[in-house]
Amino acid sequence: MTGIINILYLVLFLGISAVGLYVCYHILRYSSSRKNALITALIFASVFLFLLSTNTIAFFRVDWGGLFRNAGSLSLFPSSYSRF
Repeated sequence: MTGIINILYLVLFLGISAVGLYVCYHILRYSSSRKNALITALIFASVFLFLLSTNTIAFFRVDWGGLFRNAGSLSLFPSSYSRF
């Protein structure tokens, strides 16, 4: 199960990276001046990479095996309502 989640996260990671490259391209291509384009692209790229790296670190710190083991013991109703 964790393999499926890792593959889905990889797809998400690659998709977000492609969107970041798309935005950088358009900043560089359609900016009013070359100087403003470089400054804006540098700011965007640094914030984008910071957010992407912190998201990746947070994703890999989750114990997926423990989460799925405990998910099977959870129920919608507390044990006192199990008589229904």
